[in-house]
Amino acid sequence: MTRLESISPFAELNAALAQITADFGKWRVLRALLRHLFVRKRPVAILSPPLNAHMRRDIGLPPLSDRPPVPLPMRF
Repeated sequence: MTRLESISPFAELNAALAQITADFGKWRVLRALLRHLFVRKRPVAILSPPLNAHMRRDIGLPPLSDRPPVPLPMRF
């Protein structure tokens, strides 16, 4: 690399942004940038099914109870 070459990446970024702005327009580019900044990402869903009691025991976890929890009586 010589001293005459630019080491700043901003010249390439400015040229790319100018090209995108020319292709799509200032408002669409601005709206896409703002949407990217402010839209929250949804959490990733669990890809595997929940573990049954046998699989939980294999990896050292306590088994889940098969019975539904007993409802507590309401007190007035």
